[in-house]
Amino acid sequence: LRGLRKQMGQIPDDDDEDDPSSNSLKKKKSKLSEEESKDSAGGRPRLPGDMDVTRGELGETKLESTSSTDTGPLTVKVSSEYNNEQSDPPMRKHCFQYTIQITNNSPADTIQLLGRRFEIQTVGSSRKDVVQGEGVTGRQPILKPGEVFEYTSTAPLSVRPIGTTIIAARMRGEYRFITLAAEQENATDDQVKSGGDASAELGMFHFIFPEDQRVIPFMRTEDEQDDYYDDEDEDEDEDEDEDDSIDATPSMSPSAPKTSVNPASSLPGDADMRNGDIEISTVNDSSDTVSQNVRVQVSSSYRPERSDVELDKHCFAYNIRITNESRQNIQLVSRRFEIQTIGSENKDVVQGPGVTGRQPILKPGESFEYTSTAPLSVKPMRETPVVARMQGQYNFVQLGEDGTTPLSSTPLQAKLGVFHFILPALEGV
Repeated sequence: LRGLRKQMGQIPDDDDEDDPSSNSLKKKKSKLSEEESKDSAGGRPRLPGDMDVTRGELGETKLESTSSTDTGPLTVKVSSEYNNEQSDPPMRKHCFQYTIQITNNSPADTIQLLGRRFEIQTVGSSRKDVVQGEGVTGRQPILKPGEVFEYTSTAPLSVRPIGTTIIAARMRGEYRFITLAAEQENATDDQVKSGGDASAELGMFHFIFPEDQRVIPFMRTEDEQDDYYDDEDEDEDEDEDEDDSIDATPSMSPSAPKTSVNPASSLPGDADMRNGDIEISTVNDSSDTVSQNVRVQVSSSYRPERSDVELDKHCFAYNIRITNESRQNIQLVSRRFEIQTIGSENKDVVQGPGVTGRQPILKPGESFEYTSTAPLSVKPMRETPVVARMQGQYNFVQLGEDGTTPLSSTPLQAKLGVFHFILPALEGV
C-alpha cells in the first residue's frame, strides 16, 4: 500500500542541498516567524498560501515562467522549464528545472551570498512551503564588481494540472548577502551567523505546464462567475481552501461534530467497513469511471498539517476531474455522495445543488476540476489503513444545439466510482 499512501506537495530540490525532504530542513530555524512555526508540518515551515493559486483561478495575473528583479547592487534573474525526462505524469510527478543568475552591478563593492529563502505553493494547496538555509548550492559565492553567479536546480512537484489554469506552482524568495569591507576576503563567523545585512529579491515566477500536460480549460459565463464570487463572500471568514468540503464522522457516534454539508439521510453501511475486514485487493485511493459518456476521476491524499492523530482527527484532500466525452454540451446540476468511516454502521449521504457552488457547462472534450477536503473524526483500526470509503454521482443534463437549453428535465447520472481515504504510516496508529 506504500504507493497508495504517498502524499502530494513536494517542493523544489536544489541539486546540492535544497531538497525540502532532507533532515536539515526538519530542524527549527531561529528566524522563523511565530506564524511559520505554528503552520509547520513535521518541522517544515509553512505559510498561508495565495488564494488565487489555491483555487487555481489566477484571473488577470500575468503568468510568467521567468522574472528579473533589481535589489540594491544585485540583479536576480530566473527562468524555468518543464523537464520531461524526470517527470511521470500518470503518477502526478511533474519535474521542472530553473536557472538562477545573480549579477553584482556595483562598480566598486564586492558581495558575498550567505543564504537563501524560497516560498513555493503548488496549485490547489492552501499553504506555501518555505525552504531556507545557509549558502547557495552548498557554497557562499563571492561576486566582485560585474561578476555573475549562475546555477540550475530542479523542482520535482507532486501536482495535478487543473482546467482553470496552466500553472503547476508559484515561487518567490530572496538571497541574503553582505558587502565585504576593503581587504576583507570572506564573511566573518558573526556575519554568517547573522545571515548578512541585506537581501536581494527573487521575483515571483511560475512553473507552467507544457501544452501536452494541460487540461482543456473550463470557461464560466459571466452569470456563473457572479454566483461563484457571491458564494465566496459568504464564506470569507473560513480558512478552508475548498468550497465543497465534507466533514464526515461515524454515524454511530453521538458526540461527533456536525457535518459541513448536512447529510440528508443515511444508508446501511458495508459490512467490511463496519468490521475492518477489507480485502486488500479492493483498496484504492483513486477511481476512474465512465458513465453516460462522462468520465469522473478522483484521487485522494492525506493532509497531515490539518490532522491531529492524538485526537483521531484525520483530514484528506480529494481531487475531482469531470470530463465530457460526449458529442454535445452538458451541464452539471447537482451531486450526491455516500461516505462511510471505518467502524461505522451507516453511510452518510451528502447531496446538494451544483458543484462547489456552480453548475458548469462543459463542451465536448472539456473538463471541470476541483479539490475539496474530507476532515474525518474517526479512530483507525489496526486491521486496515483505510479510514473511510466514498462513492457518489454527479447529475447532469444534456443541452441542445444552442448549448444552453436542456433537452430534458430529467438529469442523467455520471458515477463517482468507489475510492478510499487511506492513512499513511503514522506512529501510534
